[in-house]
Amino acid sequence: MKLYHLSWIFVLAAFLTSCQEEDSDSGDKHFKAGNYQQAVTAYEIYLETNPKHVKSEYNRGRAYEELGEYDKAEAAYKRVLEIDNKNVQANMSLGKHHYREGDFEGAAYYFDQATSIDPNNANATFLKARSYHKAGNVEEAMGEYNNAISLDKNLGDAYLYRGALKIHLKRTSSACDDFRQAKNLNISEAENAINNYCQ
Repeated sequence: MKLYHLSWIFVLAAFLTSCQEEDSDSGDKHFKAGNYQQAVTAYEIYLETNPKHVKSEYNRGRAYEELGEYDKAEAAYKRVLEIDNKNVQANMSLGKHHYREGDFEGAAYYFDQATSIDPNNANATFLKARSYHKAGNVEEAMGEYNNAISLDKNLGDAYLYRGALKIHLKRTSSACDDFRQAKNLNISEAENAINNYCQ
């Protein structure tokens, strides 16, 4: 009799586990289909019993972001960092959140966290440069544009914005070299920059 009850307990546990996994998978399917509110609901159901599941928490934040609920997205990304403080994606998303809100120092902080975890992340380095640039920290911005380009020679936006910073510093000849390189890398805005500064 005891063995019979034990086997049913294992069956029930397996059923509940598969249901929970389905909730997480369901969230992913809803997200891919653009059904962001349904995705949030599915992730929340899953997180009730799996509160430390990083992927579901992060994806819930992304779904909130798609819904324009940026404060809830920020809270979800911060919960990811409470679970995994080395999570590059959460740091990147928080950096983008602060950048969108006009808090460029805050954005630079989170992009710096991302590059501390992954020093070869050219995109995080570039976004850190953009944040410093927007905050008016010229020297730091220039250093990070240089770093981003050294990590990825094909990062056209880094050439474009480094060129813009050089124009600010009245280094026109060097700026034009950057604009031309950006144009070679198919950055559409580079043509206007060349026309405005390099003729």
